[in-house]
Amino acid sequence: MPEPPLTPTERAICKSYGGWTNFMASMGLKPWDQEDAEEGKAIIASFAHDKEEEDKAKQNK
Repeated sequence: MPEPPLTPTERAICKSYGGWTNFMASMGLKPWDQEDAEEGKAIIASFAHDKEEEDKAKQNK
């Protein structure tokens, strides 16, 4: 299963894990399984949202 389309923030997070396959494995998910890939995308989207919120909070200090 190829890496899904990612936002720039999601891509940076994914890269910090060494790529999509490593990110999926670190979450205990199988990158070749469609349901796992969807769950991985949801997880990375959540991580990206949290990071963007943290960045906004830092800018407002």
